[in-house]
Amino acid sequence: MKSDLDRLMAERNLDAIVVEGPDGLESANPDYNYFVGGRHIPGLIIKKRGEPAMLLHGPWEQNEAEQTGLTLVSLNRWNLREILHEFPDDRLAARAEHRRRIFIDLDVRGRVGIYGTVKAGPFFALMTRLAQQIDGLEIVAELDRDVISMARLTKDADEIERMRAVGRKTCAVVQAAVDFIRAGRIDGDRVRSADGALLTIGDVRRVMLREIAAQGLEAPAGMIVAQGRDAGLPHARGDDDMPLRPGQAIVIDIFPREAGGGYYHDMTRTFAIGYAPPELQQAYDDVLGAFRMVTAAFEMGAPTRKYQDMVCDYFEARGHDTVRRTYPIEEGYIHSLGHGLGLEVHEDLSFSSLVDRGDAIEPGAVFTVEPGLYYPRRGFGVRIEDTYYCAPDGRFESLTPFPKDLVIPVPDRD
Repeated sequence: MKSDLDRLMAERNLDAIVVEGPDGLESANPDYNYFVGGRHIPGLIIKKRGEPAMLLHGPWEQNEAEQTGLTLVSLNRWNLREILHEFPDDRLAARAEHRRRIFIDLDVRGRVGIYGTVKAGPFFALMTRLAQQIDGLEIVAELDRDVISMARLTKDADEIERMRAVGRKTCAVVQAAVDFIRAGRIDGDRVRSADGALLTIGDVRRVMLREIAAQGLEAPAGMIVAQGRDAGLPHARGDDDMPLRPGQAIVIDIFPREAGGGYYHDMTRTFAIGYAPPELQQAYDDVLGAFRMVTAAFEMGAPTRKYQDMVCDYFEARGHDTVRRTYPIEEGYIHSLGHGLGLEVHEDLSFSSLVDRGDAIEPGAVFTVEPGLYYPRRGFGVRIEDTYYCAPDGRFESLTPFPKDLVIPVPDRD
C-alpha cells in the first residue's frame, strides 16, 4: 500500500523516489499510474522519505492533477524554453539542467530511487549526467522486489473495491460466452447456431470482445479461447477458424482491466460442450480438487511455496507429473500455482517451484490461484483460475464469483 512507502524506503536507505511520467499513455506505465490513478497527466512524481508525494505537472492538466490528492507543483516553475536557449546544440545538457534545477529547488538529494517506464538509452544518459552535476546525489536502480512493486503488492480498501468491480464485469463476459454457446445446437461433431451457421472459436472470442467493451473494460492482447490440443498448451491463444466441437476441452483465460490502464482481473474456466469424455472429466475433477484443497488451506502470512508444494503433492499422488519433480516439463502440472495481480497482470508475488524467494501471503495481497493439467498429445488441457484477496483480518475472498461447471449443456440439432 502507499502507506508502506516510507517504511520500504527506510529499509532500502532511500532518501527519495522519482517516478518518471509517460511519454505516451499512462496505461503503459503502471508505477506512475499507481500515483495518478489512471488520469492522463504527463509529469513526474517525486516523493521524499517522510513527506507526501509531489506531482509535477503542466498547467493544462490542473483539474486532473487536483483529483489525485497529491501535493502539486507546476512545471512552469522552471522555464524550459529559457534552458533550451542556454543549450541550443545539446539537448542532453538542456534536459539534465532542467532536471538539476528541479532537484535542487525541491531539495532532492542523497540516495534517490528511479522508477517508471522509460526509454532506457536516453534515460540512462540523463541520469548519468545528472549524477555528475549534483554533489552527493546517488541514483539507485533496484533490480528485483523494488519499493513500488512491494507497495503495490498489498491493496487498500479503494483498490479492492475497484478490483471487485472488475471481477464482476469479467464474470459477465465469460457468462456471455457460455450463453452464446448454450444457444447453439450439436450437429454430429460440430456446433451450429439456431439458424444453422457453423460456430467457431472466433465467434466465441468476438462475443467476449464485444462484452468486454460493453462492460467498460479493455482487453490486452493474448486472451485465450483454446480448444482440444490447443487447450493443452497454456499460452496457446486458440485458432479462430476452428469449429466448436462437442466433448472437447475449451479453455477460456481472460484478463481484462479497467479502461485506460487500471486494475486487472484474471480468471480461467474450462468447458466441454454437451458432454465430457471420461479422461477429460477425471482431469477436471483432479484440477478442481486441487483448487478446493489449496484455497481451503490458505492462511495469512503463510509462505507461498507451501501451497505450490501442496498442489504438486496432490497431483503426483494421482499419477500426474509436476514441475517440481521434472524440469523442463511439457505435460502434467507444468507451471506455478499463481501470481500477484493489480495494475499489471503479473505482479511481484510468486508461487513458484523453481525459485523460493521467501514470498508470503500478506494482508491486502491480491493473487491468482490457477492449478492446471496439460496433455496436448492426448488432445486436452484443463485450468481453473480465480483471483483471491487476503483481507486484513485474515479472511480470503474470491473476487471471481463464477461457477465451476465443466459441461455446457447444448441439445442436439433437431
